[in-house]
Amino acid sequence: MKLTTLYIIGTPLGNLEDITLRAQKVFRELKHFFAEDTRELARLFNLLGISLEGKKIHSYASHNLKDATQFALEILKSESVGLVTDRGMPAISDPGAQLVAAAREQNIRISPIPGPSAVTTLVSVAGLRSSDFHFVGFLPHSQKEREKLWKRVKEWPTPLCFFESPKRVRETLSELSLHFPSGQVLIGREMTKQFEAFSLIKLNEMDQVTVNEQGEFSAILIPGETSTPSPWEEEVELRLLSDKEWSKAVAGRVGCSSSDLYNALQKKKRTDSK
Repeated sequence: MKLTTLYIIGTPLGNLEDITLRAQKVFRELKHFFAEDTRELARLFNLLGISLEGKKIHSYASHNLKDATQFALEILKSESVGLVTDRGMPAISDPGAQLVAAAREQNIRISPIPGPSAVTTLVSVAGLRSSDFHFVGFLPHSQKEREKLWKRVKEWPTPLCFFESPKRVRETLSELSLHFPSGQVLIGREMTKQFEAFSLIKLNEMDQVTVNEQGEFSAILIPGETSTPSPWEEEVELRLLSDKEWSKAVAGRVGCSSSDLYNALQKKKRTDSK
């Protein structure tokens, strides 16, 4: 079997000048690439002045991981392959880990071509007093899983780095203000791009905060004091929440969706008022 290599290639988050010389060299040398979005990689090649002639860009996305992994392994029997995600380093909250694991099982050489990463980019400007932080990728959508995560952070109050969509960022910040009222969140929006912005938000001042819900968000939660309240204090806090906030807080505890719980509460209120 020919000695080949799987290259894990980092690409710019948004600023083309962040591409490394080594990445450009590998781009020019390799024939086969697997990309989260084939159009994005073709566009990057064009911007870098790299000819697409003789190159084959294959899809490697969440919908075809199994088949694409097997296809890549077949190619690796005779030729080296480059793995690229849309932005930053592959296999970090992006497709890639499955192929890396499969290649290692078959003793295929794996070589990282380091490049930008949204995680380390944000941490570098956070001014954390400790090098210890926890990265969870995109926050879970399930309220039950989110509640488990907040509990872990309270038990081990380490800065939490995560990604969030612009559609959910305001809701997530409001939720964090309930769990970590003395905490702060550093938000990095459109990092390395023309409209790059960083905002340090004090969670106890959320009512006064305006969030620009556009662009790509990375965030770090600095929990602050996380003393565990007594059971009766928790119940008092729950009693003072709005119906929607109460539903979200309790849904994880009882194992149902917050919308079902909210609808059941409204139905009960209407029945009792008759």
